[in-house]
Amino acid sequence: MTVSKTRMGQTRYTKFMTLPNFGVLSVDDGVDTNTTFIDNDNSNSRVGLTMTQALQNGSELRLTFEAGLGLTGSSAINGSDDSLDVDYHRTELRKLELAYRTPNAGIFSFGQGSTSTDGSAEADFSRTGVAAYVGISDIAGSQLLRFADGSLSSVAIGDTNGSFDGSRRFRVRYDTPVFNGFSASVSYGQEVLSSGNDNDYTDVGTRYVQDYGDYSVDARLGYSFRDTSNDLVMGSAAVLHQPTGLNLAVSAGRKVAGDADYAYIKAGITRDYIAAGETSFSVDYYDGNDFVVAGSSTSSVGVAVVQRLDAYNTELYATHRSYDFDDASASYQDLDVTFVGARWEF
Repeated sequence: MTVSKTRMGQTRYTKFMTLPNFGVLSVDDGVDTNTTFIDNDNSNSRVGLTMTQALQNGSELRLTFEAGLGLTGSSAINGSDDSLDVDYHRTELRKLELAYRTPNAGIFSFGQGSTSTDGSAEADFSRTGVAAYVGISDIAGSQLLRFADGSLSSVAIGDTNGSFDGSRRFRVRYDTPVFNGFSASVSYGQEVLSSGNDNDYTDVGTRYVQDYGDYSVDARLGYSFRDTSNDLVMGSAAVLHQPTGLNLAVSAGRKVAGDADYAYIKAGITRDYIAAGETSFSVDYYDGNDFVVAGSSTSSVGVAVVQRLDAYNTELYATHRSYDFDDASASYQDLDVTFVGARWEF
């Protein structure tokens, strides 16, 4: 819901947002199959409030609040505790920031919000991100893999992969204006919502967004400096052919001082097959190396479909993903995940 009013020649906008996102998740670890109703951690259920004050000099001041509902998410369940519960922690706070946007000097932000590398690995025109994207562990991160003999290992899906994409922290951030499609940002901050983390985080991100006739291009690159000297570099690029809806996205990243790295590719199509709204399909492949232990290999294949219902501000989605992990010391069974759900906004 959006409310606007004019006061002394200045316009103030207030936007309220509620975004529930639930589904039925089924996990097959090679021995057992568990099915549960759960929140979707690809884009968790949340509420938000944005207040924007337009200023007379063409600038604007924006206050943003956004928080998850504290519901058990798909990345948290593990087969032994699969219930949908409410357990709110302060880490559910996603954004609490004040931003000052100027006509010619860019944007200055302060508070809890995205670092400059948040989204650097996620360039994607497929419109299936609610079901499948480069963060492949968000729907099964706590699931334990089974050894070839059927016994449970201590290796969780979330340990075997990563996108190295940036996060949200308490930070100061500056974004440049856009020049011919190019923009850049830099941020500095700390983790204040989780205890035991006193590291400083300095992030630098760049982005290029442009249309070339029937094609749209989105390219991103980010570098995250860490106190632990384990810096991260990540980047992504996506292209969309507007008349056909065909799209392609690639992403890659690595730990600069370590060995872990990955590459990801995703192909999709979005078309108006039915009057209710657009339909999007995608298939993706993830390949990673040296997660958990040196010499290990990770692969994952996912397919997804998202159907928009424009009249109800709703997306219906279904996805299936298979995970494979190997290292020199043990053999593991594949893990398969199927997720069917809906996200709606009001």
